[in-house]
Amino acid sequence: MFGRKRGPRLRDVVREMAGGSPAELRSPEEIDVELDEEAAEALEEDRVVDPIDEGSERAIREMQEAEEIHRDLICGCIFLSIVLLLGMIWARPAWRYALGVVIGGGVAVYLLVHMYRSIGWELTMEPQEADRYARKRSALRYIVVLLAIVAVMLGLGKAAGVGCAVAVIMIKPAAYLQPTTAKIRKKLGFRKE
Repeated sequence: MFGRKRGPRLRDVVREMAGGSPAELRSPEEIDVELDEEAAEALEEDRVVDPIDEGSERAIREMQEAEEIHRDLICGCIFLSIVLLLGMIWARPAWRYALGVVIGGGVAVYLLVHMYRSIGWELTMEPQEADRYARKRSALRYIVVLLAIVAVMLGLGKAAGVGCAVAVIMIKPAAYLQPTTAKIRKKLGFRKE
C-alpha cells in the first residue's frame, strides 16, 4: 500500500517501442519524416478553415454584430465611469476627482474606438504586416494612456490622476459586463438584433 510503485520493465518498454519484434524497429530517418508530417499537419490546422467571403450575408451579419458589441463596450465604459463618480463622496477635492474620471472615461472610449478601427485595418493586411501594425497601434495606445494620466495628475492633482487612471482601467470590467449591457440596450431598444 505505502510501498514503492513499480514502473514498467525495460523489456516491456523496448517491446512497446519496437512494436513487437526487433525487425519492426524504425530508423531515425523514418521517425524524422513522421515528425515532419505531424508538424505540417499542425500548421494546416492553424489555417482558416471557414473563410467568410467579402460582401456575403454572413460577413455583413458578423460586422453588424461586431459593431453592436463595440457599442456595448462603449456604453459599459460610460456607465462604469458614472458609477466611479460616486467616489466624489470620499475624494477631496471632489470636483478634481470628478474631472479626472470624466477625462479617463473619455480616454477609455477613445481607446475602444482606436482598437476597433485598428482591428478593422489589420484584417485587410498580410499577417506579418498586420502584426507590425498591431504592435505600433498598441504602443500608441499605451503612450496615450500614460500621457493622459500624467497630464491630469500634473495639471489637476493626485485625486484627478487617480480618477483618470481608474476610469481608464474600466475597459476590462466593461468587457465582462458586455452581455449584461447588451441585454439592457436591447430592452431599451438601442441594440439591433
